[in-house]
Amino acid sequence: RVVVAVDAWNPADRYPRGHYVEALGERGDKATETKVLLRELDIATGAFAPEALGCLPLEGAAFIIPSAEIATRVDLRAVDVCSIDPPGCRDIDDALHCVPRGANFEVGVHIADVTHFVASGSPLDLEAARRGTSTYLVDRRLDMLPSLLTADLCSLRADVDRLAFSAILIVSPDGTVLERN
Repeated sequence: RVVVAVDAWNPADRYPRGHYVEALGERGDKATETKVLLRELDIATGAFAPEALGCLPLEGAAFIIPSAEIATRVDLRAVDVCSIDPPGCRDIDDALHCVPRGANFEVGVHIADVTHFVASGSPLDLEAARRGTSTYLVDRRLDMLPSLLTADLCSLRADVDRLAFSAILIVSPDGTVLERN
């Protein structure tokens, strides 16, 4: 499999004019076919730009949520929350809780708060927008955000303080939503 660039295609010519760019590998080879798909779908496979990485907290994995930030949020650390991500998942970003509230149930739907670390319009935001989404392949994952965020600071792991957006619902036993917060 090779990559070529079309330089021109005169309407009077049967074939375009172009030039060789690079060889990807043998047709049918798994690694080659994966490269072809990633290129055809324009999926970013490279490292994050230094400007984007420069937006991450200087403390890295040692980042601690400032008490001023905690004061602006509802503290749900005493609630038993469970992930809905599959076992072995490194980016635990979705979670639920359900507790009885009289004859009804309080149901919490939680998603990791990435926006605390990704300022709108920042180099990291622009690179994440260009990447669009994380891509999961059989043999690897291509992240939309650096792993410091996806697998650590924004991963809703047990016994670690993390920021999340939460929707808290009061639901009747028949599933009717009675309240939304």
